[in-house]
Amino acid sequence: MDIASLFDAALAWISDHRAWAGVVYGLMAFGESMVVLGVLIPATGVMMAAGALVADGTLPFLDLWIGGAVGAALGDTVSYRIGRWLGPGVHRIWPFSTRPEMLAAAERLFARWGWIAVVVGRFIGPLRASIPTVAGMAEMPAGLFQAANIGSAILWIPVLVFPGTILGWAWALAGSGDTATAAWVAGGLVVAVVAAWVAWRRWSPALFAPPPDGT
Repeated sequence: MDIASLFDAALAWISDHRAWAGVVYGLMAFGESMVVLGVLIPATGVMMAAGALVADGTLPFLDLWIGGAVGAALGDTVSYRIGRWLGPGVHRIWPFSTRPEMLAAAERLFARWGWIAVVVGRFIGPLRASIPTVAGMAEMPAGLFQAANIGSAILWIPVLVFPGTILGWAWALAGSGDTATAAWVAGGLVVAVVAAWVAWRRWSPALFAPPPDGT
């Protein structure tokens, strides 16, 4: 079964089992946010596509928000604890043992920005689980880590859900014959995505630059 079929099956299951939507969404967020599992479980596409089911009223946004935020925060907590437990030994576990650049990027980001890196890393797929692990390796205070972890988890879920929800609204408007409004809604989303991409291209080099002391 290919990835597209898995996405379709997952969305169909969530749609048919609405009462479990928050739990399933939370498990996806947990897998996405946990070191190693985040590489093996490509759940981001399903999590974003679920926004279309929010748009048509099939799924309640609040359930996805609560379940997803809890799952994401728990996944990062486990990653953080693994980092504290293994320390430099994290470099020897897969996928970091075969792709050391993944951990190196997270280490540079954390060295420069500290707790801010925990927040920013939540929104960068390849670094989502590795930043908390690096924070644990660096023995970041648990209270400060959890503040950044929980806060970013609460913000992350709407960022994932809303694009699919907006597209779902645009599709519904087009289906009802209001193509002009649908075009404006879809166009606004495209502009927002392009603006975010341009901003990322502009600022990401500074984000990943070495810290001022060169370490």
